Amino acid sequence: MDFNLLNQKLTGKTEVGLLSTEDYKHMIKDVYDYIRENHPRIDTFLLHGEGILCPLKARSFEFFVLLGVYCPIHPFKDFISIETHMSQEDKNNLESDSRCIVYDSSYGVLSLKESEEMYSRDVLVVTRNQMFYDYYLYKYNARSFYELEGRDRMQYLASKCNKGEMVRDLQVFAIIFTSRVYEELARSIRKKLISRRKNAYLLFLKDLSYERMITIEGTECIVIVDCPFFECSLEMHIPVVTPFEVEYALSREWRRFDKNSFRVEDEATSNCKELDLVERAGKILLRSSGQIVPFSYEEEDMDIHSGESGIACRYDHEGV
Repeated sequence: MDFNLLNQKLTGKTEVGLLSTEDYKHMIKDVYDYIRENHPRIDTFLLHGEGILCPLKARSFEFFVLLGVYCPIHPFKDFISIETHMSQEDKNNLESDSRCIVYDSSYGVLSLKESEEMYSRDVLVVTRNQMFYDYYLYKYNARSFYELEGRDRMQYLASKCNKGEMVRDLQVFAIIFTSRVYEELARSIRKKLISRRKNAYLLFLKDLSYERMITIEGTECIVIVDCPFFECSLEMHIPVVTPFEVEYALSREWRRFDKNSFRVEDEATSNCKELDLVERAGKILLRSSGQIVPFSYEEEDMDIHSGESGIACRYDHEGV
């Protein structure tokens, strides 16, 4: 960490989020103590990141100190991060390499912007972060400069397609998006499912914990719309899929892998009556003790509204 640069960037700040992954937790105390000693008026909050640091996974702060590899898709606005020094031998080897080279953020090199070219060329990933490498491995069949082990790519993609087959005939879908960034994509998925006479509803949920997701009732499948660097590995009693699996289920085509890919045409409107539609999916809800899914195939108010504050027996705005 460049403490001189950190000192400059902290000038005029009032709050800082100190965000760290497990690999860099040994640096937390030194950075925290430096901020407290040199900028005692700044409120410093300690935050934990899962593998990769992404602003979609953290609450907003005026400034971030990032101890770990950060997400190249969703940039932080105002921050300082750690840098990894590369040996001269590694630099020489990379300079003579003709492949598309992708560096993680810790090397201080501008990350290669993803493009169609990466599908047709060999891709080399310079990182020691497994999550960062896995993303490029599954999407582009990339190789690791530091020879990190990766899961069998074809087995991984086959498992995605198998899930697509599993959910093809299901009728009730809960679509969870973890950030406003993905709200439009979530709405698009819902629209395409409804055009195929399925019932789908949206949930905005930043924390994809097992405790929260297990409470979702009245659905046959959960669709997670999240930063593609993160893999939802929760074992649930119903399928948990990404937009890619839904795309495969509806289009019946195995396209280039992209976890948030969703290119599906609307299906022609059916002439069947709404009663017929309810008959298809309604029985599923009748088996659930909490019948929380409204059946509606018309346009609805899908905006996110702030909930009531206070306790159920007396909300704050209702007075004493």
